[in-house]
Amino acid sequence: MRYRDNFLIDGKIVRKEKCVFLTKVCDEYRCASELDDLVADKLGGVQQASRCPQSSTPFIDYVDNTWLPFVERSKKPSTYAGYRSYWLRFIKPRVERYALRDFTVAIVSSLLEDVAKMYRVNEATAGKIRSVLSAIFTYAMGKGHFPGKSAADNPASCALIPEGASKPKETVGATREDVKAILARLDAQALTLERAAVALIAYTGVRPGEARGLRWEEWNRAAAQIKVTRSLWHAVEGTTKTQQRAIASFP
Repeated sequence: MRYRDNFLIDGKIVRKEKCVFLTKVCDEYRCASELDDLVADKLGGVQQASRCPQSSTPFIDYVDNTWLPFVERSKKPSTYAGYRSYWLRFIKPRVERYALRDFTVAIVSSLLEDVAKMYRVNEATAGKIRSVLSAIFTYAMGKGHFPGKSAADNPASCALIPEGASKPKETVGATREDVKAILARLDAQALTLERAAVALIAYTGVRPGEARGLRWEEWNRAAAQIKVTRSLWHAVEGTTKTQQRAIASFP
């Protein structure tokens, strides 16, 4: 099917002809007159997308120039780094030919299948990739850049997790006896700082970033408690993940 549509080229909306494949010849579609439903469905999507001028933006340009800068401004540095990493490794190499408006549930599902085949990712990783795509389209819909009225119109929301994705390995926590053995081994090797770090995380339940943000002046020896008020990611100081992290107690 040939039709004319809007495309964003060098920052300007340009009207160009586009040709798309509808279906193969089969028992259901034997001649051009039997394609009316497919043509109407395709043109309906084009007309809906035309109400969002930004939807003609190449998907890569939209993410690099609009969405990622938004994440960098509004989220924690660690969150931005995680989103950017998933984008660069798994998503960006597979979406060069798409504009923002081109995405469907089937396209997102196909992208996830391709990632699962190449990297042999587990279901959890595939789910995170889908979540990143879902966040991109949620933002685009909220800004009026992508046609959609509800979460059901988000093309990533109903995308299928690949059947070939493996199950994530079960997480096994260290027992109290395991922790004592580790601390004893570190003590025997005179690794005082390492021993303190292991004890902090094991006995208080703080996250590694929160442990790096602890200070001596916030330690209450009498109550065996320490205030948890900050978190460090690399060299960047920020807040804790949740407000409930006000006090950590030693058993």
